[in-house]
Parts: sequence; C-alpha cells; structure tokens
Amino acid sequence: MKIKIYIKELLFNNQGVVIPGLGGFVSEYEPAAFDVSKNKFLPPSKKITFNQEYSYHDTLLIDFVAKKEKIDTEQSKKLIDEFVKDTKHKLRKGEKVEFQEIGTLWQTRAQIHFEQNKESNLLTDSFGLKSVKANQPAPEVKKPPIKQKKSYKKPIIISSMLLVIAIGIATTWYFSDGFSDCNFMAISQQEDQEKADNKLKQITERKLDSIAKADSLKAIIVHSIDNNTDKKDALFYEEPAEQEIKPTYSQFHIIAGSFKKMANAEKFSNELRNKGYNPQIIKSEENLIRIAIYSYTDETEALKQLYKLRESSEIKSVWILKSN
Repeated sequence: MKIKIYIKELLFNNQGVVIPGLGGFVSEYEPAAFDVSKNKFLPPSKKITFNQEYSYHDTLLIDFVAKKEKIDTEQSKKLIDEFVKDTKHKLRKGEKVEFQEIGTLWQTRAQIHFEQNKESNLLTDSFGLKSVKANQPAPEVKKPPIKQKKSYKKPIIISSMLLVIAIGIATTWYFSDGFSDCNFMAISQQEDQEKADNKLKQITERKLDSIAKADSLKAIIVHSIDNNTDKKDALFYEEPAEQEIKPTYSQFHIIAGSFKKMANAEKFSNELRNKGYNPQIIKSEENLIRIAIYSYTDETEALKQLYKLRESSEIKSVWILKSN
C-alpha cells in the first residue's frame, strides 16, 4: 500500500508523522558516531520511535496523500482509515507489519512495539552516506611454546663449544701480549650495550602504544583514518551523481497545530494563550492555518526548544516548519 511510502517521504522532511487512529512516528537527530561492537563509523542519522498515544486527528498525512493521489481530503481520509484498520487487524493476529526503510511494528496484548531499520537513514543531510568499517591491525596471536625433545648430544656440543672458546682465548692471549691491547673488547661491549638499550626502547614503545590504543578509542579512530582508511570514506563522503542546490531557510517555526478553518485556529490559539504561550497564526500555500508558538532564525535553537517541549511540556505533538 502506498500509504507506507508516503509516511516515509514525510519523515524525510518532518520531525514526526501522525497516523490518525494508530499512532505516530517521531524522529530525533543522532550525530555521527563510532560503533565499537561492529567496528564501524556511522554517519549522522535520524532515530525513529513509535508512540501509539499519538493517534489523534492530524491533517499532515491526509493532505499529503490527497496531493499525491490527486483526490480530495475526504477520499484521502478513507484510504488512511482502511490502512489503519488493516494494520490493526494484522497486529492483533500476531503478524509483524513492516514499514520499508523505517522499521517494523508488532503487538503484544494491547501494546504496540517498534524496531527501527538501522540499515536505512532518513536524514536528508546524510542521504547517500554509508557506514565505514575501520581498518585496525589484527591482534597478535601468541603461539604456545614448542616443547623440545631431550637430546643426548647436548653435552657433546657444549664440550666442543668450550674447547673452541678456550683455543680462541689462548690465541688472543698470544697475539695481544696477554690482552695488553683490549680496545676491541671494549668496542664489542659498547655495541652489545647499545643493542640492549635499543631493544629495551622498542619494547617500551610497543607497551606504551598498546596501552594508548587499549585505553583510548580516539587513538584507534585517528590511527584508522590517518593510516588505513581513505579520506573520503572516513569523513562519510560520497560524490553525488548530480549536484543539487539545497534551499536555504531564514525562519524556523515550532508548530503546535494545523487547521483548515480560521475559527478552529483562533479557538486553539486562545487555549494556548491561557497556558502562557504567545501563538502566531501562519497561513500556508496549501490553504492550511498553522499555529506557531515559537519562531527562530537559527535551526539549532529551534531543535533545542522542540526537544525541550516534547520532554517536559504538555504540548508534545510539535514540529518545525521551515520558511524563507
């Protein structure tokens, strides 16, 4: 049914979509992160949740379906009502209802549960970006020591080595006048000391490096980006097929309600004033009357206020309207 497709399209450009009689999908921005369990860099995305309490009447989906199907709002409402009825019937039967690229709904008793599809990304700014697996050096596997078989030839070999050493010492004594000139021995000792110092330094550096990598996730990420990962992939960048000019917005309104009749809009505005808000009526090109309770010129500030309202206020079904 195309209703699912229309819901997905609305989630691309809206913070939430209410399905009257069923519930509502709500989205929240999630920044880029590093998934330690999967060893992947994840691009920015939208976290999608479902709340069956958001089943009140809202015209966003109805108007969108009417526009897409080129029908009036009454016919659009009937299509959505049939979709909700069919979905509820499947959930009561114990079936799972999948919303493509959004997630899956299922029901236990009277409670509807939702699991988001983590493979898709509904954030418009991250469209086309993929997760990137970090290239980390594989840990060294220590091999168990190999047991050596006893050999009865060992005493004979040791005796032979001692004999050769004794002959060498005697020869050196003879040609160096009883080791009177021992510079060559001093040089040999100095070289041995330098080798020992270098080996100790290498062991220390390896230990420090392993501690840094184990204690700091940042060290692993920096190592992967600087040495093993292509720069474009590391920054979650993918060259688009065609460059699209994104629209720029100067106003960001937090909308608390949408109406078709001015009388209903004014009634709702009066209720908001009694609660301490200063509502503003905004008319759209689709002949809808929007009620804005806050307006900002900075999108980040608007998002902060939106999440604050959803968490602590009694007005939770709010969303952001962008305008030039």
